[in-house]
Amino acid sequence: AAARMNKKVSLEMGGKNAIIVLDDANIELVTDATLWAAFGTTGQRCTAASRLIVQKGIAGKVKEALVERTKKLKLGDGLDPNVDVGPVINKVALERIHNFVQIGQKEGARALVGASVADVGGKGFFYAPTLFDGVKPGSTLEAEEIFGPVLSIIEVESLEEAIEVNNCSKYGLSTSIFTQDVNRAFTAMRDIFTGLVYINHGTTGAEIQFPFGGVRGTGNGHREAGQAALEVFTEWKSIYVDYSGKLQRAQIDNREE
Repeated sequence: AAARMNKKVSLEMGGKNAIIVLDDANIELVTDATLWAAFGTTGQRCTAASRLIVQKGIAGKVKEALVERTKKLKLGDGLDPNVDVGPVINKVALERIHNFVQIGQKEGARALVGASVADVGGKGFFYAPTLFDGVKPGSTLEAEEIFGPVLSIIEVESLEEAIEVNNCSKYGLSTSIFTQDVNRAFTAMRDIFTGLVYINHGTTGAEIQFPFGGVRGTGNGHREAGQAALEVFTEWKSIYVDYSGKLQRAQIDNREE
């Protein structure tokens, strides 16, 4: 309908958001932010983190901290303040998540925790918060949007490799990076190719005054929120007022005779 009427359309088309962790990062902060970004809404939000791109020098400590904390997450009613992870939206979503998990295992990824449907009693469709290690760039777990509580860990040698892995995704919505080095932080700001970039923060938490949206397969170039959102449903009008009282032939009349 929009195409027939030649109307602008703003599309949200997917995401494969990543948290980059460099070897000088604060591990406690990384752990808190990653658990919230990956599992805080059961992975069911467009900016949820589903990739953890971590420098090898710190990978062991990061994985140890995440596994320990993930095992302690409580599943249940999402409206209960004592619950950490709620249900997924329906049975179809549950089955889709588990199918991706099984594909990942067949492709060689190793589950550190989770990787199964969870039984919490009563109603609802629950999936155990899942961490995968040994995930390769370009694999199904690394490339496809799962939209569930599944986080894939990819180890890299350097900041440059981390940015390359991040930017190779067909999506480009949100990326965060954890580092205490201001030079590396600004390099990331420059070279990360996503619509949203966070420094020492998870991939979620966008604020209404800023433009929101992504690049590549995430959208079609428009932005939601902030002043940029006005572009989608307004049109520009350019007005010229000539108060000289004589004919002026645009820019060619401003030269000296």
